[in-house]
Amino acid sequence: MIPIAQGVYRADRSYAWNYGHVPKVPRVRRLPAAPGAQLFDYPLNSPLGIAAGPLLNSKWIEAYARLGFDILTYATVRSTFAPALALPNLRAVENREQAAVATRRAGFNGAFNGALTLAVSLGTPSMEPDVWRKDVRRAKERIGKGQILVVSVLGSRAAGGDREDLVMDYAACARWAAEAGADVVEVQLAWPDPFTDQPQAIYENLPLSAQILHRVRTSVAVPIVAKLGPFRTPRLLHDTATRLAAWANGFTLVSSFQRRVVDETGAAAFEGTGRDRADIVGADTYPAASRQVAELLAWRKAGCWDRAVLAVGGITTAERAHEMLREGADAVLVATAALYQPLFAVRFREQRAFQVA
Repeated sequence: MIPIAQGVYRADRSYAWNYGHVPKVPRVRRLPAAPGAQLFDYPLNSPLGIAAGPLLNSKWIEAYARLGFDILTYATVRSTFAPALALPNLRAVENREQAAVATRRAGFNGAFNGALTLAVSLGTPSMEPDVWRKDVRRAKERIGKGQILVVSVLGSRAAGGDREDLVMDYAACARWAAEAGADVVEVQLAWPDPFTDQPQAIYENLPLSAQILHRVRTSVAVPIVAKLGPFRTPRLLHDTATRLAAWANGFTLVSSFQRRVVDETGAAAFEGTGRDRADIVGADTYPAASRQVAELLAWRKAGCWDRAVLAVGGITTAERAHEMLREGADAVLVATAALYQPLFAVRFREQRAFQVA
């Protein structure tokens, strides 16, 4: 296994091990002053948060809330138990023309400098609903004033189930999340569409995405955001956002990019069926992700619709976070940076104070 510098999430341990252990993060005696923000009528200490993925349960939520992250996304939950894929789940990579390549040169030498890019092959694990619903309540109790809890939900289709089954499952998960205390429900649409022969994500199937969001919107009273993936053209992004804006309070994009991942010999970097491709996250995704966020903001500025935009994707430095906010994003969410630089929120606030001064 290619070594990777140690983050808060133990890459050498299983998802189950990480889920069961309290994350080891630094103690912050006093946070720098927060810039203040507002999202969906919620007053926030800051517009900085953590995207779906790193915060596995209430222990992780509590630890990062104390570090000054104010939008806390509970890792994606489902209506049935789903295990994680086998180790390894994370590999440091270099993005090359034909594939992402896991290489010893792709790591970093001790101090996270915002340059790390990872391939993630984890699946979308979830505890049973009885477990995560109770734990979401605990997470809600453990965040502070000026912070909100987002719960990311993913619908599942039973064997032989049709579209209505999938839509109903999304709605059930959303309803359970809201009942457990979620301030916002994130609807994960950047997931393989089970009803097509051609590889595409659910968000690329506009009728299905609209049906899911409509059912979720009419099932919960809290704000909902649609989590989208990368688009091939600005026009597709515009058409999708315009169609879905009627049923969503906002959009989250772009958390990852799917690529083939190999080792330096050209062999698959992750063993197992269906693991030749993985989610690429971290520094190298910023140019493409930020461009799509900017395109979405441009359509909003043109008056196409008025919905919140939560920027994610390669925001591995405080400078990038502030750049996205200057572009007009309502919030910025980090993932890789939170795991390898847990004091990111402190630096974000310090840089904000410097800019204001």
